[in-house]
Amino acid sequence: AIPMKLKHLESCLSSLPNRVFPNPKIELEQYPTSVHLTASIVLSALSKGDAGPGTSVLDLGCGTGMLGLGFALVSTDTVYLVDCDQEALGLARENVDMLEEEELIGRSSDEGEEWDDGCLGVELIMAKVKYDPPKRNTTQGRGSGGKGNRGGRGGRGKRGKGRGNSVVTSTPQIDLLYCDPTNNSDDGTPAPYDGIPLPSKMVDTVITNPPFGTKNNEGIDVQFLKTAIRLARRAVYSFHKTSTRPFLMKLLREKWGLNVEVVAEMKFDIPNMYKFHKQKCVDVEVDLIRIFWEENNTKEADDISANKVDGWQEELSEGEEMPLGLCGHS
Repeated sequence: AIPMKLKHLESCLSSLPNRVFPNPKIELEQYPTSVHLTASIVLSALSKGDAGPGTSVLDLGCGTGMLGLGFALVSTDTVYLVDCDQEALGLARENVDMLEEEELIGRSSDEGEEWDDGCLGVELIMAKVKYDPPKRNTTQGRGSGGKGNRGGRGGRGKRGKGRGNSVVTSTPQIDLLYCDPTNNSDDGTPAPYDGIPLPSKMVDTVITNPPFGTKNNEGIDVQFLKTAIRLARRAVYSFHKTSTRPFLMKLLREKWGLNVEVVAEMKFDIPNMYKFHKQKCVDVEVDLIRIFWEENNTKEADDISANKVDGWQEELSEGEEMPLGLCGHS
């Protein structure tokens, strides 16, 4: 495949008919992903050999498909777009159709088309990550018992009994949400079903921009991360609020024993899209983290990666730096 330059990739992404959500759903934290953000992430993954020819990528919680289709445009063999929202997948389907019509990506194999170059096809899958909120320790506060009833139709009054209201502590219990996704439980039972009906290690790389867990869904970003780790055999790219970095680094490195690095520090420009938004826009500091497995990061892979990004390096050598401090969210 002919290497695609960053500006060319941005131009292709800008031509997609559906880059925003016409009816965004706040419970899914649906925000548009900027073209520059998408292209920059693809550049980063391509430079590390995590995407491009000879690889497969899955976009978990794809929305309109911007991130996943960015990988398709740089000749990733197969791209899977997974989301739980039928409307979002419909928008993504229209984006895929446009790229296929323009012959920027290949058609799915089940359509009988032959394609000798670039992405072989994009598959859309409707599935929802199963989320169980983390359990929390509770303590029983002391309280006075309720008053007994008196004079109840010939019955004797009863002195009431009661406990004070439970007070929820701020420390979550050690439960399934935070257990190591790479191992079965101590008694040999498999990990609980995560809602995504796909086999483990089915793709090289998973990209996910999960809900941040601010809408009464604490920990859902960790569940997305666990599912992404299960599905990937080479690398995972995931967005998380910078404020959670200390917790995530400790969880991933010390508890789960994984290799992780912060690829970029960004500011998501969250636009005023929902009724509860009071400001025109809000900047949220976000990390793009990369989880990787050492056995897949060999010198041979690095050499392949270098060959893949020749076209990108040409543009970068003209003065364009690796982008940090990007804007966008989906």
